[in-house]
Amino acid sequence: MNNLILVFVLSFCSLFSFSGNDLDGFRESFRQVENRTTAESFLKREITVSDLRDKITINAYKGVCKMMMAEYVSNPISKYSWFNEGKEMLEKSIKMNRNVENIHLRLMVQLNAPSFLGYGKNIEKDVNYIKKNLEKSSVSDETKKMIITNLKANDKENRFEELAKKYKVG
Repeated sequence: MNNLILVFVLSFCSLFSFSGNDLDGFRESFRQVENRTTAESFLKREITVSDLRDKITINAYKGVCKMMMAEYVSNPISKYSWFNEGKEMLEKSIKMNRNVENIHLRLMVQLNAPSFLGYGKNIEKDVNYIKKNLEKSSVSDETKKMIITNLKANDKENRFEELAKKYKVG
């Protein structure tokens, strides 16, 4: 029994141990959200960064994670509540700091959310924003490639082929 608990604790700690409490650490932890447990752990992480823009972007990631929680609950009212709470957080983050990363997060949700939720009105505007602003964005080239990879994989209309070629994203 003690060995089982130790394995669980070590597995859980290793999930987030290499990720710092900075924006890069939150990005990495977000990529590992794949079920209710990892989503709940991500949402519980405290934000201790001092840069306001980074805090806002981390809140955008947390908003998307809340939207993802809708996948992990069975009650339709809870699903809708999680989605709307996350949507409100994401939209607030975008209003506070309209940047490529936050717009990318909204676009990813819009491309993947069921149409009956009515969360797709900004798709073309967001596509154009990213195309226009990605290159001059202050995010690292690694983050730019991650954004392009995500969008290319989720955009059925192939609107990011030119950026993918430019940044050598397969």
